[in-house]
Amino acid sequence: MPSKVVEGIILQVKLYGEADLIIDFFSSQWGRMRGIAKGAKKSKKRFVHCLEPLNWVRLTLFEKQNNSLVRIDQGELINPFPGIRKDYKKWGQASYFCEMIKELFAIGDTNESVFELIKESLQALDQGKGDQEIFNIFQIRLLKIAGYALFLTSCLGCGKKAEAIDDPLFSLSQGGVFCRGCLKGEKGISLSPGTIQCLRQAVSMALPQVFRIRFSRTMGEEIEQLLQSFSCRIMGKELGSVHYLRQLQENYG
Repeated sequence: MPSKVVEGIILQVKLYGEADLIIDFFSSQWGRMRGIAKGAKKSKKRFVHCLEPLNWVRLTLFEKQNNSLVRIDQGELINPFPGIRKDYKKWGQASYFCEMIKELFAIGDTNESVFELIKESLQALDQGKGDQEIFNIFQIRLLKIAGYALFLTSCLGCGKKAEAIDDPLFSLSQGGVFCRGCLKGEKGISLSPGTIQCLRQAVSMALPQVFRIRFSRTMGEEIEQLLQSFSCRIMGKELGSVHYLRQLQENYG
């Protein structure tokens, strides 16, 4: 089969043997892919500063039939996101993006929206402030793309509009909001009406304008608690980057 050129974000790099690298990446056209770059550790021309996690790259690939592992013949660096690499917290957040994608999308899953989301999220994280908002907005939107959208328009029990609910609760088991009287069998997570409105904007606004959203301290705390609990429930575990980010918070505030 002929070679093809794709753009992608590198999710993970593993050493294979003495000089080869296994590259896990999400491409713009063919979704999540995995390939081998022969001799990449020793090559000084074909992969200059290219094959590193979080890089936005252009790769020349060769696919074989009945083989999920493509051959990566050449790479070109588009953007290494230097602002992320020199900031420990941003690095941890960006690493979480990659881990989350690997948990929710298998090799061969194609979805251009995922590529656009991680590309725009990394660019926003790299260029400016509001890193916690970017971190949370990425999670909200990726969960929706993966089929786990938060239901925030009305009570899942009685149908009352969310803005009319006095003290709404979010059900982790059912993925949506309830009136206190309608939620049975679980405690639920308390969300203010302002937080619900903010979450809805985080889903509905276009990229990259959505990253202009700023949360109040209370909203940020509610959203963080909700996403930590809901994401962990969906993926069945707490991702490694969460431990890293928690350590940073404990050590440096």
